[in-house]
Amino acid sequence: MATGDIHSVSPPQGHSYVAYHPFLRATHSFDQSALESSVAGGCLDFEAGDLILLHSFHATGWGDGTNIATSKRGWIPSNYCEPYDVQQVRPLLVAVLNVLVNPRPEDARSSQIAVTTIVSGVRSLLDGTDCLSQDSHLVRESKNIGASRHALLEEVSGLLSCVKDQSMENLISENMVQHTYRILQRAAAFLDSFDSDEYSYLPSTPPVEYTSEIGGSVEDGGFTCAAWTFEYQPVSALARLNFLYDATLVCLGSFLSSSYIDNRAPAKLLLTTRRAAHACRELLALVETVSSRASPIVYSLEEAKEMLYNRITALVTAARDVVAAQSLEDQDIVVTETQKLIDAVVACVRTAGLCLAKSKYVLDQVGDFDLEVDRRYLQYQLQSQLGTSSRRSSKSESSYGMTAATSLDDEVLNMAPEILPSDTDTEKDKKTRTSLQDRIVYNEDGQVQGGSLEALVKQLTANNAAPDALFVSTFFLTFRLFTTPVALAQALVHRFISLSPDEQNVLAVRLRVYNALKGWMESHWRKETDSEAIPIIVDFANGSLKSALPFASTRLLDLSKKVVNIVNPLVPRSMSKLGIDKSLGILLPDSSSVPTPIVNKLHLAIVARYVREGELAPNILDFDPLELARQITVKESRLFCKIVPEELLGQEFSKKAGKSTAVNVKAMSSLSTDLANLIGESILTGDVKVRMNTIRHWIRVAEKCLELKNYNCLMAITCALQSSVILRLKKTWEILPPRYHSLFAELKSIIVYEKNYASYRTLLRNTSPPCIPYLGVYLTDLTFADEGNSDFRTFHPDMEDSSPIINFDKHVRTTKIIADLQRFQVPYRFQEVPELQAWLDVEVNRVHEMYLQDQHVLYRRSCNVEPKLGGTQTHGAIGAGIDVSAVTDAVSWNDERSSS
Repeated sequence: MATGDIHSVSPPQGHSYVAYHPFLRATHSFDQSALESSVAGGCLDFEAGDLILLHSFHATGWGDGTNIATSKRGWIPSNYCEPYDVQQVRPLLVAVLNVLVNPRPEDARSSQIAVTTIVSGVRSLLDGTDCLSQDSHLVRESKNIGASRHALLEEVSGLLSCVKDQSMENLISENMVQHTYRILQRAAAFLDSFDSDEYSYLPSTPPVEYTSEIGGSVEDGGFTCAAWTFEYQPVSALARLNFLYDATLVCLGSFLSSSYIDNRAPAKLLLTTRRAAHACRELLALVETVSSRASPIVYSLEEAKEMLYNRITALVTAARDVVAAQSLEDQDIVVTETQKLIDAVVACVRTAGLCLAKSKYVLDQVGDFDLEVDRRYLQYQLQSQLGTSSRRSSKSESSYGMTAATSLDDEVLNMAPEILPSDTDTEKDKKTRTSLQDRIVYNEDGQVQGGSLEALVKQLTANNAAPDALFVSTFFLTFRLFTTPVALAQALVHRFISLSPDEQNVLAVRLRVYNALKGWMESHWRKETDSEAIPIIVDFANGSLKSALPFASTRLLDLSKKVVNIVNPLVPRSMSKLGIDKSLGILLPDSSSVPTPIVNKLHLAIVARYVREGELAPNILDFDPLELARQITVKESRLFCKIVPEELLGQEFSKKAGKSTAVNVKAMSSLSTDLANLIGESILTGDVKVRMNTIRHWIRVAEKCLELKNYNCLMAITCALQSSVILRLKKTWEILPPRYHSLFAELKSIIVYEKNYASYRTLLRNTSPPCIPYLGVYLTDLTFADEGNSDFRTFHPDMEDSSPIINFDKHVRTTKIIADLQRFQVPYRFQEVPELQAWLDVEVNRVHEMYLQDQHVLYRRSCNVEPKLGGTQTHGAIGAGIDVSAVTDAVSWNDERSSS
């Protein structure tokens, strides 16, 4: 085996590591206690950052793994993890895997050999990071790196001692395995220390009680806070940094005193808000000065500075809302808004500490320096964000009819008076001022409604705040509908190179451009359409990007090589990134207690013989209703989970078969129709009593589908039972027991079409996954969103330039619908019964072919079993068959069956 080739490791018998990485790292924490008690057993708890050894992987997305940190084994959801295959640690991963998958080596010396390869892997890691010697400048200058290196070597020493003490038996002991686990943990922590080294100076956030106590001494009369005054001007940068941080904490702590946020002290709240904004502005000015001395640039300091900039903006907005709420004399509203203010204060405290830590890190590298006593520090004006806050608050102000909130503009927002409209501004003036910003239009909540491609790219890479998650997801999901990959790549490159080096926040914008390209290639790349943009990205990475951000250039060039051959995204898209509330989607399916199938061997033998020889067809009444519902759910879930967002864009699902890329949507549509026809055929056999029992059986299956939250199959069954070929069987329905008439009426009421499926939509909103929603409703909504909204909108008809711009709001609507569908794409944990799955395949294909050959066959059978009284049989269009989509969907999203 070649050193460093982690995928060439021979797996243990019965397992395969070919299709997946043997080591994963948790990107999110997982706690089985969040699951229902009946399904929690067997799940593996882990924290974000934990390493997991994957033993086996199931197609449903669940894996059997061992948490390296706790040595516990259990089932894990793979969407909570990512592959861990860092280049520097790869030789160590290979060595560790050899120990863990081969605990009984062939000769007694193998345990010593295994330890030698682990030691070699650790040495390779240290050598590759220039930390092999303790005299390395990285080890000497960084506390974090030095400490993590020491901890790693201690574990290696413990492993060597364990091998010396062990007898020469043909076995790697449990103690050795535990040491191996810990070495891998320490190695990962060692690599992490390079990313988190700047945090070594991070001060602990003071508890609420401490900051509240400080805030109690703020005086109303002067611009002082406790013992601190903003007129004090120390000479040392470090001294002023400490002073401004302490003063900022004092001002922020003042908010946590109840006397400043109760309904009797709005004036104090306004004054405190102004002081806090001023303190943060001064702190940001000094951070900018410190940052300018860093070489190379410490990008994490730039991010922390921008974060504080956004946090104080949120604080101002929250203060405005509290003042507005106080005048309503509604205690519930006051309490809610006050809690938001406290949350904003805590966020500011933490971010201020982050700025302090990173600034001290820079000062430790470049040395302290003296400040000019009369220097005028860079004045950070919260322009764009405060303007946005004004838009958000204007709605509440007008609805509350208050003047108290307006006074906050005079006290706090005068830091950016040119952004805020005056009392004499007309509505037309406000709209004109907003629309002139690069041809972009916002709604009253500050969300983008439309804009030119250049304006949308500028919004995507804005320097004043992190772009809205919904905006980003919508843009990357739908940009191919309003532009081309080449045009997008060119627009991003132009955004990068058009910035002047002297322009404010130029680094932040360039980082955003890089992150936009990286996010596109990692999570939103489509090889069949986007490959033509590769030359533009490569030229950019080798040119302008390399000279400005070398590390970013290397990363983009690496991604450009990887995306050439990818099928699935390098970094799967997370639904939380769509900005939609997924609180109902956090419950995961049972990962261990799979229900035992309700079948018997004799029945399975009959089914298997029918599938194999086509003789002695099993009676549908012999299937348990719950198990039949489970097996249909397994089949439908497999198709539903394969649906990707691109299949739902631009009415791709409405194109004819063979010309549409929405293969999974069409397959699911076809399956629903075939199931409905299979149900109809099963009923149209035997005498009246047999037909009644079959209808009763399918009603029970529909009831179980409702319990399993398979609303798509529920729709198929109810449509089949309500079709003309079944509904006309009056003699059969007359002998159906009243209980089943009532049950069927209840099932129909859930998915009734009236009021645009109002009952069903209410049920779906309160449903947690796993679930199979009725696909037709989503396709109808997507069709209306596409056809009911134009691709372009007028910029502003009352301006000279009234040329059309992209109607981005249309694409936001589409994205929200797709996001709601995707939250249910969680596989069920049911055991497949191969015989029943094979039987379903055979029957579905048989009925499908039967329908293609004779679309009136079911209607003729229906008339044969219960002839029409005093009339002849006719084959109207309504009797052609049972098409779920045609019965329930007004927009004809069903597949083109005749051409499939």
